Amino acid sequence: MASSRHFFKKQPVEQTRAEIKNDIKNSRTAQREATAAGQHRVAEMMRQGTDEALDELNALNNGTWKPNHA
Repeated sequence: MASSRHFFKKQPVEQTRAEIKNDIKNSRTAQREATAAGQHRVAEMMRQGTDEALDELNALNNGTWKPNHA
């Protein structure tokens, strides 16, 4: 999921962590709603978005996370 955190060099770690956790929560909610509505392709895209956000969170926790475009 696109997020402003990828465009700024300096941002507090806790703010970045909160944004990533919010992305995870929103992706999982969208995945459940899409699955319930029979939109399995959309649900799979949301699952992939969740996986990417979890990877970002792990990188942040390990101290290796960097913004993509800053």
